Amino acid sequence: MTKLLLRICLVVPFCLAVLSQPVIGKEKKQSNAPKPTVISSVSGDTIVITENKTTKTYTVNQFTEITLKGQKAKLSDLQPGMAVSVTLGTDATKVSRISAGDPPVQPSGKK
Repeated sequence: MTKLLLRICLVVPFCLAVLSQPVIGKEKKQSNAPKPTVISSVSGDTIVITENKTTKTYTVNQFTEITLKGQKAKLSDLQPGMAVSVTLGTDATKVSRISAGDPPVQPSGKK
């Protein structure tokens, strides 16, 4: 009886480990995850961003808090292609906060 119990204790975890692994050679399907929000352009007192193939233009004023990689920045420091997060004020066309960073990382295999 102890030999049978020992075999079960050794074989069951091995089988579970093997069965829980993904099939070799099977590739993941592309996810339909939303595209990152990026800066399209910056000029004067406006910033244009693209999010999920939708372009939006926002007005920046003297009260807009702008950060680049966590550091205080000016609108002119921001460049097209940078990842961005915007927070709107009470007026949906004006931005109260802009947080920008490095361009989003492209999945491997994509150009």
